[in-house]
Amino acid sequence: MSNGNYEVTHKKILESAKRLFLKNGYERANLREICRGAEITTGAFYRHFEDKNALFSELVDPAINGIMKKYRIAERICFDYLSNEDLISMMKFGVDIAMVFIDYIYDNFDAFKLILMCSDGTKYVNFIDWLVEEEIRANKRMFLLFEEHNIVYKKISEKEMHMLVHSYFSCMFETIFHDYEREEAIECIRTITKFYSAGWKELLEISM
Repeated sequence: MSNGNYEVTHKKILESAKRLFLKNGYERANLREICRGAEITTGAFYRHFEDKNALFSELVDPAINGIMKKYRIAERICFDYLSNEDLISMMKFGVDIAMVFIDYIYDNFDAFKLILMCSDGTKYVNFIDWLVEEEIRANKRMFLLFEEHNIVYKKISEKEMHMLVHSYFSCMFETIFHDYEREEAIECIRTITKFYSAGWKELLEISM
């Protein structure tokens, strides 16, 4: 098989799989149906993917890697503001980066729909919980920097922090669960992020 034919077939498998995963979810999507949609045999399928799980991963991993790259960049910028004791800019940046995230999510809408709504039976089923743990880790580092810079704040328990962070990400991804239009999602997330930013400031009793 020439490289050109291989690439065409590979793309057809991905397109067929995405349709069926979105329709039926990962667990109920049938490999034979995926192959039928791609007009190949199951034998030909295994020249492209080790199994159905590898196929799902190829559909969603680029989106996950992309959003985590943006998350790391945002995290670094936030900590730079904090290191310079510029809390006002740090809080404002939280709204800006939420807009970047929601734009990226909508640029990769189908991938995030697969992750959030169709991933039962895969390692991606706990994606939101994984994001929450990343954010809690970042918050703990932020609190350490508060202490290093003698910034007075009110401490909260890890359980409280988990509930707050989880509720924020759940709100963000409601836009996917309910198929919001992009502009509608952007406005909703801007409102929610402003609400949470003000709430964190009030809760932690931080003086700006």
